[in-house]
Amino acid sequence: MARNITIDIDNLNLKGEGTGEYKGNQITVDFGYPGDRVVARLFGRGKAKAETILKPSSYRSSPPCSAFSICGSCRWQGISYKAQLDFKAERIERIFGIKAPVLPSPRIWYYRNRMDYTVGREAIGMRIYRTYYKVAKARRCLLQSEEGNEIIRRSEIFFKNKKLKPYNLRSHEGFLRYIVVREGKFTGDRLVTVVTSEGEFPLEEYYNEIEDISSNVIWAVNAGMSDVSQGEIRKKIGNSYLNEKISNINFKIPAFSFFQTNSYQAENLVDIAVDKAELDGSEVAADLYSGVGTFSFALARKVDKVFGIEEDVEGVKAAEQNAELNDIKNVRFVSTKAEEGMSDLDEIDVALLDPPRAGVHKKLIKALLESQPEKIIYISCNPVTQAEDIKKLKGYKLEEIIPIDMFPHTPHVENIAVLKRI
Repeated sequence: MARNITIDIDNLNLKGEGTGEYKGNQITVDFGYPGDRVVARLFGRGKAKAETILKPSSYRSSPPCSAFSICGSCRWQGISYKAQLDFKAERIERIFGIKAPVLPSPRIWYYRNRMDYTVGREAIGMRIYRTYYKVAKARRCLLQSEEGNEIIRRSEIFFKNKKLKPYNLRSHEGFLRYIVVREGKFTGDRLVTVVTSEGEFPLEEYYNEIEDISSNVIWAVNAGMSDVSQGEIRKKIGNSYLNEKISNINFKIPAFSFFQTNSYQAENLVDIAVDKAELDGSEVAADLYSGVGTFSFALARKVDKVFGIEEDVEGVKAAEQNAELNDIKNVRFVSTKAEEGMSDLDEIDVALLDPPRAGVHKKLIKALLESQPEKIIYISCNPVTQAEDIKKLKGYKLEEIIPIDMFPHTPHVENIAVLKRI
């Protein structure tokens, strides 16, 4: 098969990739959209990337980011926002067989409260599309704030002047690994974490370069070979947590703990999820995968008691501090796996779960079926695994789904599923 092919894009698959037929073979084409005719470069078995647009789709719009299609992140930036929402609704319908409009994000630019940047040999930024070792320079990412972009610009200059070497994933040599920029969209607070391998990082000097933008700076060490943007905190200036406020609740978020990435849309996500539980104030609720308490505290306003179950010890510590910070007394947090925590609970009226993309453990399905809460509110950033899990919840009826756009310009869609015991 030729390396470059001309192909008409006729659909999107469930991963958000364009698809078309070439010589009887189904080809997935990234950065190609339904209605396009493109010249695409093949890079693997049945996979390609759109290189030249011969006939543009009617859904296309001009991407404002200079790194579009170089950086592998915003694959849908080349189509209008309305088309993005429509395609996400179609994806949900294909998975669940239910038509439901996708709730738009209040902001589609500068919405992310966290960005993890790789420090590469060439630049600081996001990994180049379909590569593992090369990094695209973050000149001006449109998903984070201008202040966040300025932090990266100054960091690049500082690292170069200090002759600090990037970490090489192949040879496992070098020092600088990641910069994580977290930002409270409703507080203006910022937390910058520099992750390195073993060595000595000049934290005070670095802080002097960015203190007018961020008063909280951490140096953490990842001494292992795993490519993760976290590590053991060695030094800090200011706080080791970020302050954010969602739905009139104050949160302290530890440097490496999970929090909903789009603060503006997180308010809608929390409010809708709790509202759909239709609570009367007498219930006992379980918040599984509770993190720092994002849903727990919203539930606490509506029920008699909440049990928050979270495996991350630091997340549980933060949740307990957040409960005290907000004077919420009817929530108890437990540090354990969701399936184990659920098995230990007595009668639960409502279970709310927001698991990782891989879905829930089969033991949690079993524990839910044994506990038989009246309602289950299942929130997921991966509707495919969500739908598979829901099929296993025998004895429950899927009453409603509410898809929410947490990640504009990407194929990802958050989905709230409301299940009621039959």
